[in-house]
Amino acid sequence: MKSFNCFRDIIDGLLPIFGELSKTYYAHLSKDKSDKETLLEHTELVLKYCLRLMESHKIDHLLDSLIEKLMPLLSVESEKEFGNLFKEIFIATIVYHDLGKVNPNFQVQKMENDLFSLNNKLSIQSNHSLLGAYLFSNIYFKKAVENKEFNDDERIVLYFSILLFAWAIIKHHNPTIDISFEFDTQKIDDCFSFLETYRIFWDENFCSSFYSGATDIFGGFCEMVDNPVVYFNLFATTKLLYSLLTASDFYATNEFMTKIEVSEFGVLSKTEKESLIERFKTVKPYNSDLYSKLEHYHSIPFEKLTERNNQNLNILRQKLTAEMISNLGKYSANSCFYLEAPTGAGKTNLSLAFTSELMSVDSSLSKVFYVFPFTTLITQTFKSIKETLEIDNNSIIQLHSKAGFHEKEDGNYGNEKRLYLDNLFVNYPIALLSHVRFFDILKGNEKESNYLLHRLCNSIVIIDEIQTYNPEHWDKIVYYLANYAELFNIRVLIMSATLPKIDALHENLKGSFISLIPNRDQYFSNQNFAGRVSFDFTLVDKKRPENEEKKKRYLAELSDFMIEKAEQYASSNDENVKVLIEFITKKTAALFFNIINNDSRFEDYKILVLSGDILEFRRKQVINSIKDQEYPKIIVVSTQVVEAGVDIDMDLGFKDHSLIDSDEQLAGRINRNASKDNCIVYLFDCDKTSTIYGSDSRYKVQQTDKDIFDDYKEILVKKQFHALYEKVFEQKSKNMKNVFHAANSYYQSFKDFNFSKLHSDFKLIEDNDSQQLFIPLSIPVSFFDNRADLEKMEVIIQNGANVDGSKVFDFYERLIRHELNDFVLKQIEVKKLGSIMSQFCISIYKTQLNLVSHLLDPEKEKLGYKYLLHWEDCYSTLYGFDQNKIDTSVFL
Repeated sequence: MKSFNCFRDIIDGLLPIFGELSKTYYAHLSKDKSDKETLLEHTELVLKYCLRLMESHKIDHLLDSLIEKLMPLLSVESEKEFGNLFKEIFIATIVYHDLGKVNPNFQVQKMENDLFSLNNKLSIQSNHSLLGAYLFSNIYFKKAVENKEFNDDERIVLYFSILLFAWAIIKHHNPTIDISFEFDTQKIDDCFSFLETYRIFWDENFCSSFYSGATDIFGGFCEMVDNPVVYFNLFATTKLLYSLLTASDFYATNEFMTKIEVSEFGVLSKTEKESLIERFKTVKPYNSDLYSKLEHYHSIPFEKLTERNNQNLNILRQKLTAEMISNLGKYSANSCFYLEAPTGAGKTNLSLAFTSELMSVDSSLSKVFYVFPFTTLITQTFKSIKETLEIDNNSIIQLHSKAGFHEKEDGNYGNEKRLYLDNLFVNYPIALLSHVRFFDILKGNEKESNYLLHRLCNSIVIIDEIQTYNPEHWDKIVYYLANYAELFNIRVLIMSATLPKIDALHENLKGSFISLIPNRDQYFSNQNFAGRVSFDFTLVDKKRPENEEKKKRYLAELSDFMIEKAEQYASSNDENVKVLIEFITKKTAALFFNIINNDSRFEDYKILVLSGDILEFRRKQVINSIKDQEYPKIIVVSTQVVEAGVDIDMDLGFKDHSLIDSDEQLAGRINRNASKDNCIVYLFDCDKTSTIYGSDSRYKVQQTDKDIFDDYKEILVKKQFHALYEKVFEQKSKNMKNVFHAANSYYQSFKDFNFSKLHSDFKLIEDNDSQQLFIPLSIPVSFFDNRADLEKMEVIIQNGANVDGSKVFDFYERLIRHELNDFVLKQIEVKKLGSIMSQFCISIYKTQLNLVSHLLDPEKEKLGYKYLLHWEDCYSTLYGFDQNKIDTSVFL
């Protein structure tokens, strides 16, 4: 690979320009205005952090690789000259981002610098960002013009890149980055005179022409370049630049303001990696056993593992891990992988084996990101990884609203501002986060999500339960993953028990993901996994009820069937049975609950409810009572919230049939550890599937494709989910052909560099207009991790037993309304309080909100939460909203 000038060498040639300034210019004032930081001092601090970030994340080498991939696609001939200048432009964008602070209005109004006078005629007023972009860009327009090595096409590419990168400067104080190639003529003209401040004397027409002709430069570039790869590469490079610029600027400004220097950025050193790998191989007995007999497990023939027993099940788990390790060894240079493993195979341990093996062979990999669609999966995996690797909060962080403010366990209490930086920039080697947040980093145009993009360089990304994502976006998901992986040296693992091979959606990506278990059928069909649960379709053909009266009769008959099957199972299992039944809507679930709750045949059963309107603490109570086997006979009445991320192990399942892979997800809650016999999932057909899944392409295929419609039972029983996915892909591929860069196509936005559209047109949760509904009831104090904070807030009642929700909200209101001089400390308090507040909240959508609007407090609404007044009249801790008081048909 070609190596261009390294960043440190480039920087030496960039700083002398600040020596041309004849006056003292300031970049920042301390909060009490007693200390002033000069422009050069700030630039040097920004550079210090920029170099630290680049070296920690090994970005210098990556950028060389990225430029080398770009040049042949642009038919660059002067490769060395072009590569060196492109790289210099990249780093100079960061070094020169504050050149515009020489604006006298900025110095007077923001810096209180009495060396300057206001210039009221300046159309840019006190703005320094546009001026900084203008000064930076003209320095490099001049270099591109004067270098005789470049031909006209190469110059167009350089002009365009300079304009593109200039937007990182223009927007470095904005909450979002958007790009336009149209500029205000008066503002551009006003910028020209400031070149002299840096002793640059050039022709005004020359300098302004690049801005007045920016749309022509963009048009010329687009005419010259049609390859979509180029547009993605420049999109990713611009986002990386924006990430490094804003992060370096933040760290530098923070050091000046707080005197806190940051030198550790949450990357694993060689020694730490070796220690982590060793602990993975030795802490858990099954991993120690695996690595001592790797070849043995790999070579055991499937024929010897057909009998269904616990010993064979454990051997199969070891064999599957050994096979994955072996296949990974063959393809370790590849970027993207699939891991399809049956329920009960131990996906978390498999993912840690994947991580361990890759870190052994690629020394540049230094961080791990786990991506999940559900908070419950994040918290479960967080705990599991800490146990398996014997690590603490210094090495791992979970990122979600319920997690609160993450504190390290290094004994350095009190330095909350440093911890705030570590939280903001996720300076931890292992991070677990939601799918929404992760893809916002990849595609988002928001400053705060983009802070983290540079951290993805040289990392491992593990994505679980991808089948839960909207199929409408599968093509975009794989496009981002595959392209970023190649550019940023990211290793991507997509895991699932029902895995759509989404690389098939792009002709040029097809086959780019390596399947680590190519013989998946031998595992899925083995009775130790396949015999874990059987399906019963007796009820599916029964006519769906057409009205409420018929539905009540239908559910009454369903209860007859359920009690019969539950009693049969209990009679063979010491009068123990755990039953799970899932409905499509909360309204039907509540109706069924009322039927069995008032039926004397169920008086020996503990009947529990899990639905979207049940608070987190109650969900934990339900799950714990199942795990702790508090009751010999349990029935859990649920909605689709139970399908994934709920760690329960039931004996029998009943489900209102919907999507094939949704039915399989419910089956994943039954006989989870594959240690029991006669565990059955009974499917029935009560509510219309289209109520929830009408727009889902999987549902449309199920309904309209004769093969899938006729064979869905076989697909489910034999785990042949690829049959469904292939049909979905076929349909989606037809729609995608010839429209990659067509007008109104998502991918056209890469060519338009329309950052906001790339973000807004790819929402993993469609119409995510949900809001937090705060229910001010009392919750047992045992469900909170931060008792000291609760005591300080004075919200504990009933002799220390419970936390009063109304008192929590009152404290929140005082905090929000209180003017704290220190922004960071206030943010920390809000973050800590956020995890406490989340215990009292459920997500509620607009249609649901309309039904309870008359019960809300309009004054408290101004504080960012919907607040449920007189909750006792319509809401129950145990059962959620009362269907007699609130129409629950739109609740899940």
